[in-house]
Amino acid sequence: MTERSGDSLAAPRPRWGRLYALAALMLAALAMAEMLVSPGPELTALRCGLVLGGFGAMVRWTRRNRAALDRLDWCDCAGERVTMRVIPSRSGRPARAAYADEPTPVGATLEEVAR
Repeated sequence: MTERSGDSLAAPRPRWGRLYALAALMLAALAMAEMLVSPGPELTALRCGLVLGGFGAMVRWTRRNRAALDRLDWCDCAGERVTMRVIPSRSGRPARAAYADEPTPVGATLEEVAR
């Protein structure tokens, strides 16, 4: 694997700026909807869609920053006490076992079999 230039061995930090940008974008979209759309069922549906979309984006941010949010609660000595098990993945396809009752391919064509 190749290392990206931004990768480091330091603990990842949550990207709070992106969360704040999502919240600001959601509030700005709601404000624009209030100013541009006339009251009625369309405005209500638009509000619900914007709020659900905004909260969905926040949930996605939380999932992407899960490891960084988890490490916020760790103490400074956690690196010495926590053991992580890394299981390497195998490349390629797994070997397929041959079974005794499995049919073997025949070199005959359909025309030869039909005779």
